[in-house]
Amino acid sequence: MSLAEAEENSGGGDAGSHERVLRRSDLQGVLALLDKLGAPRGARILEVSCRHGELLRELNRRGFDARGTRFETNLPPIGELAIDNGVDLIRGLPYPDGSFDVVIITDVIEHLEPHARLISELARIVKSGGYLIISTVNVMRLDSRLAFLLSGFHKTKRRVMPFDTPLGDARLYHNHPVMFPYLYYLLIRNGLELTALGRSRVKAIAYFLYPLFLPLVALNTWFLLMKRQRRYLVRHNRARPSLALNRKLLGWMLSRQVLMHDHLILAAHKLNS
Repeated sequence: MSLAEAEENSGGGDAGSHERVLRRSDLQGVLALLDKLGAPRGARILEVSCRHGELLRELNRRGFDARGTRFETNLPPIGELAIDNGVDLIRGLPYPDGSFDVVIITDVIEHLEPHARLISELARIVKSGGYLIISTVNVMRLDSRLAFLLSGFHKTKRRVMPFDTPLGDARLYHNHPVMFPYLYYLLIRNGLELTALGRSRVKAIAYFLYPLFLPLVALNTWFLLMKRQRRYLVRHNRARPSLALNRKLLGWMLSRQVLMHDHLILAAHKLNS
């Protein structure tokens, strides 16, 4: 699937106005996370799939050197915003390595299947010492896990895809939500270190499920990452580095943002090569 298909459907379809409300909330979370990172005025920022330019306008207002991308080639300009049309993330971004201090992508990767290729391409254009910010639907939250236990379907922002949907229209649905541990792995393999999680909307049910399930979730996650995995790693002489990564992952996995928040908003720092 191309980036165009993800862009085209990230704010419409079945979710309609509900998803647009969530988007405003998520943009606030992205901006708050950017503030936390302390990016200086004048920093070069790219938003991949900038849609109608809501985030770009705010970035410019804050003094950043911001530009965006859109897949379509025939869209009209949006005011004075710097936007590169005809850009397809899956085929490769038209920027040299290390072009931007910060790269931001929101509400796209859950539409795309090749997550490994996507993260690799995004990481490529981030400067050493810069940041990649990702916002995506959070299927690791407790109400989504409970929904999966009871129905076999995670809770995303869209309803389950009808199974008579034409193959070409499958892109309308969130068929490719990324699991947090796999995203953590992809960041590591591309020279990125997860440094912060942002905040998004929290539903009322999350406040009920969190104290109820946290002890059981914490025990099982610890056992899987730190106890059971240790035996395998020791046998293969990989215990020290791998368990250190597992220990960090354990902390993130038990955070309120992962267990409670509707959206997963994260910042990853590109290590100096």
